[in-house]
Amino acid sequence: MMTENDRAWAAGGILLGGAVALSLSTWAGAAAGALLTGEDVAAFPVSLVAAYQMATDWAAVWPHSQTASAIGAAVFDVVVIVLMVWGLRLGLRWFRNPSSLATLHQVRELTPAHASRTATRLRASLKDTKPKEIPACDRGVLLGDHLPSGVELRGSDEDTYVAIMAPRAGKSTSLAIPVAEEAPGALLMTSNKSDVYAATLGSRRYVGQVWILDTQGVAQVERGMWWDMIAQAETLEGAERLASHFVTQITSEQADPFWSQAAGDLLVGLFRAAYHDGGSARDVMKWLADPKEKAPLRILYRHEPVLAEQVDSSISIAEETQSGIYQNARTAMSALRDEKVLAWVTPDANLPRFDPESFATSKDTLYLLSKKGGPASAIVAGLADAVFTAAAEAGERHGGRLPEPMRAVLDEAANICRIADLPDLYSHLGSRGITPFVILQSYRQGVKAWGEVGMDSMWSAATKKLIGVGIDDAKFAQDVSTLTGAHYVERGSYSKGKEGVSRSYSEQREQVLDPAEIRAMRKGTALLMSTGMPVAQIGLRPWYEEKAMAYIGPQMKAEEEAITKRAVAAYEARKAARRG
Repeated sequence: MMTENDRAWAAGGILLGGAVALSLSTWAGAAAGALLTGEDVAAFPVSLVAAYQMATDWAAVWPHSQTASAIGAAVFDVVVIVLMVWGLRLGLRWFRNPSSLATLHQVRELTPAHASRTATRLRASLKDTKPKEIPACDRGVLLGDHLPSGVELRGSDEDTYVAIMAPRAGKSTSLAIPVAEEAPGALLMTSNKSDVYAATLGSRRYVGQVWILDTQGVAQVERGMWWDMIAQAETLEGAERLASHFVTQITSEQADPFWSQAAGDLLVGLFRAAYHDGGSARDVMKWLADPKEKAPLRILYRHEPVLAEQVDSSISIAEETQSGIYQNARTAMSALRDEKVLAWVTPDANLPRFDPESFATSKDTLYLLSKKGGPASAIVAGLADAVFTAAAEAGERHGGRLPEPMRAVLDEAANICRIADLPDLYSHLGSRGITPFVILQSYRQGVKAWGEVGMDSMWSAATKKLIGVGIDDAKFAQDVSTLTGAHYVERGSYSKGKEGVSRSYSEQREQVLDPAEIRAMRKGTALLMSTGMPVAQIGLRPWYEEKAMAYIGPQMKAEEEAITKRAVAAYEARKAARRG
């Protein structure tokens, strides 16, 4: 935002520059006219006196070519004035925003030229490509168009993103689908609806292999893969992370933390025992069913006596307490009581195994679909976390970051992908070539999932934040209003006295956007908060308005029809089974 002093200097510079430019064009045009008529050219007015004489006594300066020199000067002056007006308009486009939000100049690092240069640095496949030759889809993560200039803005694949938008505000059409569609490497996508899956499935199949985990029939997809969940317990840390995804389902602020912590410790031991014994999630469920089963302890004593002693001491207690610990662990793992769900995470010789390590450096796509939160979402969180871990390790093997960025579009992350330490991961995922894009319906939804401290941490660590329409949280709207800053507004007032009516003006400092204005933002727009830049307003770019994504419509319609057919067939099968 320019101060009064800045504006004064800018105006002075424009006037001085304009005067010099017109002086040069006037002399150059007159000289050209004189040369065309074969007359002598007057000396260039190097002093203010000479310039004044040329302006006030044209005939004395150009005595033999008055008409020709005047015509030449007029033509040149018109051209210069046109160029000056064009330059001023271009300058205003870059340096002025009537709304007092970020100007195009202030967000220039997100404009096409800068985004292209950043892409060549982050992607191995673009290393030898000239920035001007990089197509728009490879410049980075599409955010939208800067308002009011209309220039495209893109974040980079080393940024981390959080978007907060109310339902029906364009989360899928303007964010999830475009960001996923342009993913340069592997794509991880979570959703509780089939729209993003249907929109991107066809095109992602051309890029690489498609993996789908759909334990609750969101897309009515028949199981075509399996994931070895117990493989994540290869290390003690891996077992602890795996257990945390399940324990999160039984953790609440009101409940006694003893039970969830004890259940988590028990699951860590059982996961490690299953890993050492070459077992599967089915073995863990069998051991949980019988607190008297000592097989897992015998396995642990052979391989990890310290862990075995800790697990043994935590369950070799009063029968009532032991029963409570096991019951909490069974509740945390309750999703795997369903044989159909259990089949997704146990070995199957007839289906391909999903390998997070291979996926991280591929151009494959993994869809993690779940209708709602609850026990089943622990599997989604566990697999997503396994992919993040594998990708981070792959980045370390490639000099610190993945050669081609992996995008993780986590739609409805608070409900179906509650990775407990996702806020902490946000601080380093971007630097490893992993681009997380969390989409939430409200800030409070994030607080409910990760707690006040966790959500604040993720919000702070996100280098690109998008706030869409329909923000009804008064506190959050006030916080955003504060961050947009304030500006000076000129206010006029009238006063009536004996001498008549007088008018006076004063400048008042006001918020650029108050909470009510943030709530009432026009649909299709959003506020962009980028690290190191003022808050900008952008126009979102839904996929159906993009010529380059016109193919999505037909492929989405075809897949939605296929989903409908599968849903009808599943219903008929259930109905027939009931008759039987």
